[in-house]
Amino acid sequence: MAMIGERVPEGWQVRFKPSGPLRHVGAAFLMFWLCGWAIGEGIALTLLAKGILALMNGAPFDEGRSALQVGPALAIGAFLLLWLSLWTVGGVAAIREVLRLLWAEDRIIANGSGLTVMRSRGPFRGKREIPRDVVRGILLVPRSDALVAETERERIELTRLGSHPDREEAAAALRSELGLPEKMPEPVTAVLPKGWAEFITPEGERAVAVDAATQRVQARVAGVLALTVEGVAVALFAQAVHRLILLPIAIFAGLGGAGLTWSAVWLAYGRMEWRIGSGQLTLRRRFGASTKDLFEARRLELVVSRDGDGDQWFALEALRDGTPAAGPQHWSSGQSKDRRRITAALHEPTVPRLLGVWLSRAARVPLEDRTSREAQEADISLSLDQLEKSGPLGRVAARLIGNAVNQRRKSA
Repeated sequence: MAMIGERVPEGWQVRFKPSGPLRHVGAAFLMFWLCGWAIGEGIALTLLAKGILALMNGAPFDEGRSALQVGPALAIGAFLLLWLSLWTVGGVAAIREVLRLLWAEDRIIANGSGLTVMRSRGPFRGKREIPRDVVRGILLVPRSDALVAETERERIELTRLGSHPDREEAAAALRSELGLPEKMPEPVTAVLPKGWAEFITPEGERAVAVDAATQRVQARVAGVLALTVEGVAVALFAQAVHRLILLPIAIFAGLGGAGLTWSAVWLAYGRMEWRIGSGQLTLRRRFGASTKDLFEARRLELVVSRDGDGDQWFALEALRDGTPAAGPQHWSSGQSKDRRRITAALHEPTVPRLLGVWLSRAARVPLEDRTSREAQEADISLSLDQLEKSGPLGRVAARLIGNAVNQRRKSA
């Protein structure tokens, strides 16, 4: 069995292991890919090591070749280093997925203190404890079918192992053990989602923005990248004095370094914040001691849409007075004279929804949730009605779309 539920001294325990024959197909493909990944990793490391030794010794990269030029060598080395970093991250993710498919176990223990989650991926072990007083519900996320614990500020994945019926059974058992209702209650108080923070501005006003700690980390990463690219650009300009063919590459590297430098400075000294008023929200740009108000909103809207790749996005948007509601499957950059996007999340509505509820209550502005099933059904009905009225081709398209929607509803 892929799941085992049992009473242990610590509480009620459920254990999950990988299940299903198709996982072996996915694991086989990933292991085949990892063979190529290991070859690519080895080649890149070898090239970097040979290049570093050649620059240090002033020797040729290979026998029979001239000595390396510093500028081009640094440019190629920076590219290889960036590629190797991304390649390594991809390989580590693939290894973890192979272990999850073939050699994994998740143990979840529920008791009066909360949840204890212990994960095993091959020889690697991890443990996380979730206090009972922060858990609002246990549910399955529709898209990934993962078993998650819903807290006031985030969703915490418990497991994706086992089958769908196993996870449904475990969700019911964990809710029973923790004394949680099957349907999550509405939060009594609004809480900011993880990654956002409330603060008092130097002007003495309430505002909310992306957490400063997160922005500091982003600033450091941008700063390191800027120094690396600028160093390569300086070396290339030095070589371009003698070899004009390197000048376009040097200019491109210099512009890239300047862009990264500005990003690092902005992240270190600037931010976009939403000032909380009574019945309004104001988007303010702050850089050092200077500020500028950019947009004033009177209501909020939570929208769902699909991008060009078919991925589902949930977005919280601020609207001026008199701005019409978003149409069906609305998607835009969120930057217009009447509408500004506050935040967006791929596949997962938790952060936009929590932030929308918090801002709505704090600023006393209305929030319209257009991600609910009822709102989406109304949007579909409106679209079909508009197609019906557009002519013969529209009526045919409306019937085809209507049939597809009905079949999806029956299978849901």
